Amino acid sequence: MSKLYCLGELLIDFQSVGTGSLKDTKQFVKNAGGAPANVCVQAVKLGIDGAYLTKVGADGFGEFLSETLKGEGVDTSHVLSSPDYDTSLAFVSFKEGGEREFSFYRRAAADLHFTPEDFKDVKFGAGDVFEFGSVALKTEIAAKTHRALIERARESGALVCFDPNLRFNLWDGEEQLRDAVNEFIPFADVVKAGADELEFITGVKSEEGVKRLLSSGVKLVLVTDGSNGAKLFTDGAACACGGYKVKAIDTTGAGDSFFGAFIACLMHRGATRENITSLGVSGLEKMLDFACKCGAYTTTGYGAIPAMGDKITVDKAVK
Repeated sequence: MSKLYCLGELLIDFQSVGTGSLKDTKQFVKNAGGAPANVCVQAVKLGIDGAYLTKVGADGFGEFLSETLKGEGVDTSHVLSSPDYDTSLAFVSFKEGGEREFSFYRRAAADLHFTPEDFKDVKFGAGDVFEFGSVALKTEIAAKTHRALIERARESGALVCFDPNLRFNLWDGEEQLRDAVNEFIPFADVVKAGADELEFITGVKSEEGVKRLLSSGVKLVLVTDGSNGAKLFTDGAACACGGYKVKAIDTTGAGDSFFGAFIACLMHRGATRENITSLGVSGLEKMLDFACKCGAYTTTGYGAIPAMGDKITVDKAVK
């Protein structure tokens, strides 16, 4: 059976109780978070065999995160513990409509200091998928680890998926973030980006930005646009889903749920680097539609992982 390997940050999301700014919030609820981790959990909920690769601090927060992923059915044998660094923390407050305000605590984060040696035992197969984001690319050693695993995945024929997931306040200026993202895009087969992220990354708007990604070697591009749904592009096909109207109370993890669901659909269809562009438009439309359903469903509950559904709950709840 093929396997999904996700690499990146694993952190505690302290989410506000009620709405308001971070300054005014008095109570927070603890949840597991980190975009690639959310992607992995959503795919596992949809029947995919998934493993997470990261490093956490040797503390209670790290133990909580590892146990949470394991409880969701994720292979945590590559979730490592470090006595030298801390577990990442993020504080999130909610505005009306589910929009968020973030404050990150990760200057000494363990997931910025994993090494290629940490994951030397990871072996990819031709039907596997490797997924990552940009948050854990900040340090050279973490970026080097990504490069090593991407090279190993591509050599084995595994599909490489990248969600830039731009977090500007974690970087030393916009150019540093743009350079990091653009270094890794040519090595990805599938890229997911928000409509606003696409313009930042490519420097041009809308479908011109998509063309630039496809010309760089990317085989399939997903462009999300919140409640407006998402669009899908390959070199020879394009389709769109207008999204689903739900009562959104927390948008945390919606894009991750969308991407995890889409990757799960690709894996169930047996997609590989060789055949992904030959999947029919009808099949791609169905996968895009279901991914949008999953993303919409996740906004109807608090937190990312606690709010995600399996196929039965999503299809039943989102019409």
